[in-house]
Amino acid sequence: MIRNIAIASIVLCAFVNTQRTPSTEVIDKILGSAETKTIEQINKEIDRLVEKLDDKTRAEHKAWKLKVEKDERERKSRIFKVLPKLSTRTQQKLIRIVMTQQNQTLSVGEKERILKHISTSMDNNTKNELARFLTDKDLFSLIY
Repeated sequence: MIRNIAIASIVLCAFVNTQRTPSTEVIDKILGSAETKTIEQINKEIDRLVEKLDDKTRAEHKAWKLKVEKDERERKSRIFKVLPKLSTRTQQKLIRIVMTQQNQTLSVGEKERILKHISTSMDNNTKNELARFLTDKDLFSLIY
């Protein structure tokens, strides 16, 4: 999951083609401490970094953020549509997953550990029921 954040940050910096490209040290600092920070803290650091870049890069970053927000709304919609179709036990697991993902006080590392525990503690029937309706990305994404 930390890799998803790292990839997102690297992709962000990959399309930057100005002389004001962030240094490797700055990127390493953000990524090196990502596990102990919340998604909101990481996003603020990236936003501060992007604000120092050229107009084109800022516009591309804004478009990327809008796409991520749209994807998250669609993911939530899929989850809420499928929830009534699930067994009570599977509903409980799914609610735990969503509550963990939406908890803004948990660091990325804490969320990752909790989601991993939920995933490994699910019985096969629950896993299969969730897999019929949702993808792993729907269930265990941390980028949002």
